[in-house]
Amino acid sequence: MFVNVNELLGFEVGDLVTGKKMHRVEVAGFSMGPTKRHGCPSHGIGLTPDEKELWICDAHNSQMHVFDVTAMPPRQVASIAVREQPGWITFSLDGKYAYPSTGDVIDVATRKILTGLTDEKGTPVHSEKNGRDPLARERTGTHRRPVRPGPGDGEVACEF
Repeated sequence: MFVNVNELLGFEVGDLVTGKKMHRVEVAGFSMGPTKRHGCPSHGIGLTPDEKELWICDAHNSQMHVFDVTAMPPRQVASIAVREQPGWITFSLDGKYAYPSTGDVIDVATRKILTGLTDEKGTPVHSEKNGRDPLARERTGTHRRPVRPGPGDGEVACEF
């Protein structure tokens, strides 16, 4: 099991059977510091669907850090600068794309940012509290609610 731990820019690996910690893995080349939202330096962790890589969020440095988990202890293989402080990470079912909460869309194979989500006015959006969430209920004093699937994959049509 892979877990984020308070006061650690990195993660720990635990054995679910024995309940013991197997490894403590720290991000190399980056330091901890203040964050806007989550107190844990590495809030947000996810395995790629093929379970070969682990991606963790680093809010203070606005980075996603990638680790090879095919052997233990895991080995850091990349860091990707993102446009905002990330708080979570998820992947497309086919494993081709990574979606951090920053609104960036990352190609998992190349680790390059393909695009960034924006609203209808071109303003960057992300899905964290205190930010520009595209599905936010409140926006400039008005309420929006999802009403049906939108015209494209993953889109939701909203109304005021």
